[in-house]
Amino acid sequence: MQADISDAEKLYIAQGVAQGVRNDGRGCHDARPLELELGVVAQANGSARLHVGATDVMVGVKVSLVSPDAAEPAKGQVFATVECSSCASPEFKGRGGEDWGIDMAAALQSALQSSLDLGSLVVLAGKTVWAVHLDCLVLNDGGGVLGALSVAARAALAVTRLPKVEVTMGEGDDDEPEIELGDDSEGTPMGVTRVPVIVSVAQIGSRCVVDPSAEEEPCASAVLHFAVGPGGRLGAATKTGAGGIPQPALLEMLEAAQQLGPKVLRELDGFLAASAAAASARAA
Repeated sequence: MQADISDAEKLYIAQGVAQGVRNDGRGCHDARPLELELGVVAQANGSARLHVGATDVMVGVKVSLVSPDAAEPAKGQVFATVECSSCASPEFKGRGGEDWGIDMAAALQSALQSSLDLGSLVVLAGKTVWAVHLDCLVLNDGGGVLGALSVAARAALAVTRLPKVEVTMGEGDDDEPEIELGDDSEGTPMGVTRVPVIVSVAQIGSRCVVDPSAEEEPCASAVLHFAVGPGGRLGAATKTGAGGIPQPALLEMLEAAQQLGPKVLRELDGFLAASAAAASARAA
């Protein structure tokens, strides 16, 4: 959501961007640093909390066994919900935060459904599949919330393990199979190799800036949110803001997203690898 700033502040930010200088000292194509914590929700199968500047988000993952969708019996299910703390932004009070959260959840769920291997979530074909629920909480909105949620979601999924499943078939044809769940530590890791991060690129005047802050968002005529996978592979894109985007600006925004996305993924995967190595060393 956008910060409530004066016209003079908007002009100051826009003039700075026109000269390639942002109000927080970043260049136009520089993102804010990531501060990530793992395992912050003990009851979840996987969880992560992320700070990006003043933005603070948390994602918890819970998995459960359900019957598959009749239209897609050979696929598991992924659901995302986004709740916005009323303390995160004045605009989140009342239905403002609820409606905004629905839009964020839809964008996040779309990116995950198209990148996760839903076939690997099948336990018994046509009968039982894993449902993966991502519960997301926005604790503070400092801008770029959708991108922060996507990074936290990927991190939480990366440390999620599907519990080991033992299936005992019934003796008779009409007997339902028995399913017994093992410990999470013996389970199968979620495959997140193809899961993208979402990169937000805002058009402010004739320039574009990546990872806009809450103060920059109201200065933008339009913001594009790109799902970017490994190698800069582009997925779905959504747009906020009423302004049109000229073709040269659109191409610049695409290029900026394709450059930043892989950098974020490398940083995230490096952190996850180091965290896993540290956990293994402690267990040894």
